[in-house]
Amino acid sequence: MTDLLANRLIDLLALQQAGLARRELLQLFDPTPTEPELPLDLPPLLCAYEAELRSGRAAACTLLERCDELGISLHPIFAPSYPQRLRRLGVGRPLVLYSRGNSQLLEAPNAVCIVGTRQPDAAGAARAYRLGYDAARSGAVVISGLARGCDAEAHRGALSAGGTTLAVVATGLDVTYPEEHAELSEQLLVHGGLILSEYSPGVGIARERFVQRDRLLAALADEVQVAQCGLDSGTLHTARVARRLHIPLAACRYSSYSEQSRGNEYLLESGLARPLD
Repeated sequence: MTDLLANRLIDLLALQQAGLARRELLQLFDPTPTEPELPLDLPPLLCAYEAELRSGRAAACTLLERCDELGISLHPIFAPSYPQRLRRLGVGRPLVLYSRGNSQLLEAPNAVCIVGTRQPDAAGAARAYRLGYDAARSGAVVISGLARGCDAEAHRGALSAGGTTLAVVATGLDVTYPEEHAELSEQLLVHGGLILSEYSPGVGIARERFVQRDRLLAALADEVQVAQCGLDSGTLHTARVARRLHIPLAACRYSSYSEQSRGNEYLLESGLARPLD
């Protein structure tokens, strides 16, 4: 990262620490071209936030030091490493991403998101594993959420196929949730994978963050595949994001449907997803 980008990152983190709202920060740091302003010789917008920059700069530097200690890379919205796929989220895209591992996966030419219930039956777990395995064998990066159940099986399937996998988590990268997936996380990294979060180190578990995470899972992928989910599963939130962003959606078809797979039945019978056999 160049000195100019590093200084902009410190400014962005300082204003985040000072409590500025997302929309204000987007106005200040979003690199998306806008209509040219009249040549009024006005000072840069950041000049209006000198007090906030001063108050938040120490905390921003402390955060950067902590990330360096943990081996965490940062990808601000204005950096070349920020994934282009996330720009389709509009004002909902994260201002900063935090990652451990192979950041090149953020721009992989072929990425498949595989999601499903945390409590699959045996058939659902097997389908999630197979989807991960097949996607990795085809050369795709497998994206999932490192959660119990279908997510973990998709990651394991990809690793078994010798592929790479990207986990999007809903905590800071100094937290492993669930704790029993610490070994899976390390295996993912050892085999060229990536763990990604929009949350800084120290941010713990909260229900709403898992919902927010779903939009990143969908937006980073070229296709979203549902291994197994019920009608009340958060997986359907990921599916809705995919539909809203016009990302192809697929769902596993079962010979008969249980409570764990009623969400698949709904997606397929309503024509919202293509069937996966």
